[in-house]
Amino acid sequence: MLVTAMSIQAQVPKLVSSQPANNATGVAVTSKTVSFVFDIAMLPNTELNGVPNLFPGAMKWTGVDASNMNYSWSEDNKTLLCEYSENFPADTQIRWELNPSDASDFLLLMSASAVPLAKSTYSGSFTTGAGGGGGGGGETGGVPKLASSNPADGATAVAVTATIQFVFDQPMAKIPQVGGVPPFAKGAVTWSGTGLTASKFSYAWSGDGRTLTCDYQGNLPATTKISWSLNDADAVIKLVSEEGEELPSGQYAGSFTTGAGGDPGPGDCDPDGIPETWGGYNLTKSASFVQSSTADPVPDGAEAFVFGSFITAPQDGPAITSASATLPNGTRQNHEMIPFVGLYMLSGAYATEAALDAAYPGGGYTLRFQQSGQTERAFPMTVPATWPPVPKILNFAAAQAVNAAQAFTLQWTPFTGGAVPNDFLSLIISSGTNIVFTAPDPCVPRELPVTATSVVLPVGTLASNATYTATLTYARQFYASTNTVPNMAGFGVISRSTEFPIKTTGPLSGVDPARFVGYRLLPNGNPELTFTGTAGRTYTIERAGNLVSPVWRSVGTATPTAAGPAVFEDTQAGTTRPIFYRAVTN
Repeated sequence: MLVTAMSIQAQVPKLVSSQPANNATGVAVTSKTVSFVFDIAMLPNTELNGVPNLFPGAMKWTGVDASNMNYSWSEDNKTLLCEYSENFPADTQIRWELNPSDASDFLLLMSASAVPLAKSTYSGSFTTGAGGGGGGGGETGGVPKLASSNPADGATAVAVTATIQFVFDQPMAKIPQVGGVPPFAKGAVTWSGTGLTASKFSYAWSGDGRTLTCDYQGNLPATTKISWSLNDADAVIKLVSEEGEELPSGQYAGSFTTGAGGDPGPGDCDPDGIPETWGGYNLTKSASFVQSSTADPVPDGAEAFVFGSFITAPQDGPAITSASATLPNGTRQNHEMIPFVGLYMLSGAYATEAALDAAYPGGGYTLRFQQSGQTERAFPMTVPATWPPVPKILNFAAAQAVNAAQAFTLQWTPFTGGAVPNDFLSLIISSGTNIVFTAPDPCVPRELPVTATSVVLPVGTLASNATYTATLTYARQFYASTNTVPNMAGFGVISRSTEFPIKTTGPLSGVDPARFVGYRLLPNGNPELTFTGTAGRTYTIERAGNLVSPVWRSVGTATPTAAGPAVFEDTQAGTTRPIFYRAVTN
């Protein structure tokens, strides 16, 4: 089975969220922890500060002393926890950036299959409160209480893809390891249920410290009663408020029952079908450009043209012990083993495309690696001598004044010479830490054929009075396989990408797009949807029966609050399936 062009693109990791949230204010100086959640498993690199004055790291901090920041990863390697060794400085803006432009290539944040997080794409900041605490407004102090849980206690037919949330009546201390360290230390959250593995839960706090989100790696067991309790008497790690008051022991517990899990919802979608526990091997050539006007794009900095080859072993082994690439001229170059992360890497960055082509020309390559206890494997690959064209946005000026209250059609030059199945294009639009739009996206579904010269950004995709970073990529895949090496996926790609801004206008200033975080069928058969968005802003829920030629009909409204996300029950859904939903701002 060959990896599709779409699946190759899907392996690029994305930052899903950060805590404290971007632009959060009044963050408690005692919180000490910043977390980043990614959409796929990452290499658990903890040497993220780099080596001062020698190797710049993958994390850049402003406002705090980076040497006091310590790093760890969640069990599923999707959440990076950054813990400061002392209180944050009071009344200070703390800025962060992931994979800054000067980061050393062998210290980058990258996926488990060794695909780096895009450089200079993810950054943000938050501002601490006064030295006495702070924490996002609302009443504080006293013994904390659990205000609500989602799914609610006693809920049935809960989707196996659901996340679990606990909402408290006041800001809580953002303890990252609330699940404990089994079997040595029992955590503040206890789980039970047939087929449930408690260690598969990862935890993330909201910016205001009032909501704890519990995300299960994979699907929850189907048709199973899942029970939870908070702050058991024998727990070593406890939930406490920002003021240090413990949540009462033995007072908060509940359960819910999952559904059959037979009908995959949006949360079940796996874009590439490649398990996160697999390893990978690849060989790539890429060129990065920037478009800042209606003129042609220009190279993006002094190292815009990159050769890379990354090899990682499957999570359960066997380990990689050596790797190399033989170039068209017969020269054999060895990969460098990166300590701590089990990665073998060969890379080079150049100021011009001509320099890259001179060092790594088109032609026949052989990628080799050896795994412990096995003979050396060799993979012939033919790198095309001809690059894809440089993407260029045709309606650049219009893209700088997009009316957020209307759909917008983004247009670009054609991918001349592009052909199925080896060529593909992709578009990614991000806002700080959040990816707001991707195409193609099989989980929507949203197609973007290689012949496309435009795509429609639906109403509600972009907030008003905001600036987004977008990247359009033209790529040619020259190698792909998922069945040559057990539990490893391989690919080879040559690509050109253009980064450009999208700016919006419109009357809906400061409104965040809705993000669905939960869904289930209620006992009465009605769908129930849970989504986040701007607190106090009313969103209209619209429904359609298909996404090929959808007719969206309003079925009601819902409003997120400061205490938590919005919950909407569709009382008009009936029994006809499938049903698709979207939430748009009023």
